[in-house]
Amino acid sequence: MQITFGPYTLRVHELDNKLSVQVSSELGEVEMIDGQQRSYDFPNGICFKVKDSSEDIEAKGLKRFSFGEYTFILGINYSGELFLFHSVKLYIGKKLIDGKNTLTLAFLTEPKV
Repeated sequence: MQITFGPYTLRVHELDNKLSVQVSSELGEVEMIDGQQRSYDFPNGICFKVKDSSEDIEAKGLKRFSFGEYTFILGINYSGELFLFHSVKLYIGKKLIDGKNTLTLAFLTEPKV
């Protein structure tokens, strides 16, 4: 499934009880900003930003998206950064797929004894 939110395009795919999310933009390359670089971020928020964009990106209010049991909230701040807020009950993995930063969201499970 593909979602357009402001200038950002999210490719969302559910496979093996996990949700995979890739963020891109026609304005340029999108980088994922690690929360450790920014002390004021929410612990369950992930930030994306278009690198070297010559265009101003308009702020956009929060909107909730649901995919089966998975839910996340998107918003764009006044700096043009896209924030994806997720449940604290999710494990978030970050990896590169086809050269693009990709998030994998999965529910935390109790370890089997």
